[in-house]
Amino acid sequence: MRLLSIFALLFLISFLLHGGLKDWAAPEKPAGQDVKEAVEAVEVAEATDTAEAAATEPVQPEQEDFSSLIFSQPYPVRHFDFEQEPVFNASTIELEIKNLIIGREDDSFKVKNHLCAVGYEFPRRQQGKKKDTARKEVVVYWREGKMLYRWKGGDPKAAERDFYDARSLMFSRSVPLDPNQGVVEAEDAEGRFDNYKERAENVIADCERHGKPYEIEPFAPPPRGFKRPEGGGRPRPTPAEPPTPATSSSSPLV
Repeated sequence: MRLLSIFALLFLISFLLHGGLKDWAAPEKPAGQDVKEAVEAVEVAEATDTAEAAATEPVQPEQEDFSSLIFSQPYPVRHFDFEQEPVFNASTIELEIKNLIIGREDDSFKVKNHLCAVGYEFPRRQQGKKKDTARKEVVVYWREGKMLYRWKGGDPKAAERDFYDARSLMFSRSVPLDPNQGVVEAEDAEGRFDNYKERAENVIADCERHGKPYEIEPFAPPPRGFKRPEGGGRPRPTPAEPPTPATSSSSPLV
């Protein structure tokens, strides 16, 4: 399209330069006016072609930069909606959060707690000729607990067995944010970060922009040690006791 337009306009310029329009009835234009108009027409045609080509090209999403967060290389490549995944879904994470709060042993469950969770997907690793499944991780920020947790997911059926079995978040890798608790540095290739506090704050800001907030109202934990019956179905009947054998006695005949 562009080449045809250019060749046609170049032919028109050449025709005009050689006096091809002298016999036309239109008024004579100043010298060079026809050439200027032809050049402007070429520029308009090129701009139109460029706009049409840009409209047909798919828009590539801008690659997010996660290098300023607490992760070491390889950095995450994108966020993901963790509540759509079985190991991170809404019911699973809410139970996990409640067990996390109960686990503090300081009656944190008696007050309202505020948390934020954001999901990160990491690049696939090459395994020979195949690539393994993408590694996913959810970072949970607990405001009152002053902690970050790097959670790799839990068992969605754990709470069906027992409320307290949903504790994978509580035992996941934790990062204290309170200076009184000490500073646990994130691991890079050399095992340390000099600006870890700034990186942790960047994670919290990223969670506020792309994550999901959770407000846990005060609640009463279920009794500890409670276990649901396993197996289900009807209870088995208690086996009948064997009859007591009769004792023989000799009595006189009447």
